[in-house]
Amino acid sequence: MTISGLLTPDLVLPALPAQAKAQVLETLAAQLGLVHPHVDARRLADALHERERQATTALENGVAIPHVRLAGMRGPLAALARSAAGISCGAADGRPTRLFLLLVVSAEQPGSHLKLLANAARLLSDAGCRTRLLEAPAAVELLAVLREHEERAQRSVRAA
Repeated sequence: MTISGLLTPDLVLPALPAQAKAQVLETLAAQLGLVHPHVDARRLADALHERERQATTALENGVAIPHVRLAGMRGPLAALARSAAGISCGAADGRPTRLFLLLVVSAEQPGSHLKLLANAARLLSDAGCRTRLLEAPAAVELLAVLREHEERAQRSVRAA
């Protein structure tokens, strides 16, 4: 399963209007609920806020991967957002976060959660991928960048 395979253009927000981490989580949850009506956006947002209270999901280099496990999910879901200015999210390097990749998986399938999270972290740790995601003009191009970098990573794993 690929990250780009979980995304559609309506789950990619290339111009995130949020000014604070809490707003980012609310916006991502609302968008996921809009696209996937079976997801309770309020329940998702509450779970995301609780997860962030435990520890920040902001990584270094302007990336955050908010993630939660929710009971009753049919399968994994994702959303991607980009902030032009960046938002302070408590990253270890102190830099503002510009790329947010939301991952939601079923609480009943914890193994899938770890694999998706590892794939997402590996993908977004690639400086070239991050640069291209920040430069892509719109949702469709953001998705194309993710897909291309995932395919490249899969090819190099197979070649090794």
